[in-house]
Amino acid sequence: MSIGRTNPFHTDGVWLKCALHTHSTVSDGTLTPRYLAQSYAEAGFDVVSITDHWRLTEVASSDLLLTIPGAELGFDLAHPHYPGQSGEFLVYGLDHLPEDPGGNKDNWQFNDDENWEARTFPSLTVASQWAAAMNAVVYVAHPYWNGLSIDELLSTEGYVGLEVFNASAEVETGRGDSSTWWDVLLGSGRTMFGIGTDDQHYPLFELGGGWTMVHAAERSEEAVIDALRTGQSYFSHGPSILDITPVVGGVEVACSPARSVILHREQEYGVSVSVGANGRRMGRIIESSPDGLITRVFLADDAVTPLYQRLSVVDAQGRRAWSNPF
Repeated sequence: MSIGRTNPFHTDGVWLKCALHTHSTVSDGTLTPRYLAQSYAEAGFDVVSITDHWRLTEVASSDLLLTIPGAELGFDLAHPHYPGQSGEFLVYGLDHLPEDPGGNKDNWQFNDDENWEARTFPSLTVASQWAAAMNAVVYVAHPYWNGLSIDELLSTEGYVGLEVFNASAEVETGRGDSSTWWDVLLGSGRTMFGIGTDDQHYPLFELGGGWTMVHAAERSEEAVIDALRTGQSYFSHGPSILDITPVVGGVEVACSPARSVILHREQEYGVSVSVGANGRRMGRIIESSPDGLITRVFLADDAVTPLYQRLSVVDAQGRRAWSNPF
């Protein structure tokens, strides 16, 4: 599958640690926008997009932290599993919100006590078209947590990717990793990128639980949004991916110390290298850390021409980093 993108590890630019799904007191978070931004800056983030529910929250950028306009919005499902079920999406680079997005008002929700609101567009396709008109970028939010059917995603268009990892959903319900949805979309021939987030509402428990490392041409709103549009990123809740280099016979990967590095492809065509007594070696370890974990690895090509390929790196604690397709 041709992604039509450059290798972010081999191009000029700057890596920026981004928080792309978080909530303030403008909707149902517990920190004001200014203090929320300050908390991310203190935690070592470079970029934050405050994605309040049906609110366009504004907070000024600083020397330490670039802020990107964002929101978490909703859309009606073609075939909901239960009354009132809707999907949600994250949009970056928007400049306004519609008063009435045109969806089924039976799916709209208002909670004054929790300062929470949800309205819906008629479909994800319509929502993506609305976003595209202002050059904004759409990622579908937490499809596993929402219980979205893959048919819903296959039958809609205009979004550029999925929130593949949502840390708060993983901690609260074990439904934070939507890699299965991602692989089905990629295996169908769709160009589809991923992000990882913390979906923070309660900072002491959730802030910094997941993030996206964006490779932007420069430290600016326009460059970050363009990188999100073209998948120039990887995402994680622990490990770091330091380099991905296609070579004759396979691919070489450099990473923070890992117990496994996996090359994902459609069906059964992926390969992996792991350490330990039962470590699998479909390739070879090139460099290791002092405690025997992988820091550079060669993953062997099995002569299959894949529909897609992406990487994941698993550290000693079981935390993952995911590359975008390459």
